[in-house]
This record gives sequence, C-alpha cells and structure tokens, in this order.
Amino acid sequence: MINELRLDNIRLNPHPPPIKGGREFSRDYKEAFLKIEDILSHYALGNIDYEYAIKALLYAKNAIIPKMDYSKEIKKKLINLYDEALKLLQRLRTPEKIKQWLLNNGPPRLTSKSLENYMHKRSK
Repeated sequence: MINELRLDNIRLNPHPPPIKGGREFSRDYKEAFLKIEDILSHYALGNIDYEYAIKALLYAKNAIIPKMDYSKEIKKKLINLYDEALKLLQRLRTPEKIKQWLLNNGPPRLTSKSLENYMHKRSK
C-alpha cells in the first residue's frame, strides 16, 4: 500500500472537500495523502491563494502528521510527499500550471453522485 503513495497518483479533484475539517487524518493515512490532492485542487481551481496553499501543506506536514498514530515508515513517506508537493507548488507557482500538472496525472477524480440526484433520476 505504501507504494501507492506517490505524488503522480494525485489528480485534479473538481469538488475537493473543505481544507478545514475535510479529511479525517485519524481515520487512515490515505486521508493524509489525499489532503495533498485537496490542497492542490483548491489552488488549481482558484479557491485559495498561493500563500494559503503553502501554509496548509506546511501545517499538515509539521503539526498534524507527526502527531498521528501512523508507523514511522508511513510518517516519513507522508512528510516526504508533502515536501515534494511544496517544491512542486514553488516551482510551478500558478494555479493554471498546477491544474495542468494534476490533469497530466490522469482524468479528474469522479465525484460521487448525490443521493438527491440518484433518487431524482430513478423516479423518472
């Protein structure tokens, strides 16, 4: 599973969960991994600015991940991935370039259908 934790597995999420309170890091280390995708997607979509994206990545890397009950190996891998994401953001800088980078990793994440949409279509 740890081999799946690679920056090139991060794609554009057109509807990322909120940065504050969105992912439950305590649930699973994959949530901490997907938080990178959320932050970069929010930035690529223009929902947050560059400084906020940097601060969000740094906060997760330095304040949250070290306190999680993950193995040392997982913590080290996640911290390295957050470092890679920070370097990527600093290198590409613009939301457009980040969006293109995310799209180059694969199609945007599919969003789950809402129950309301599902029920509406079934009733027709």
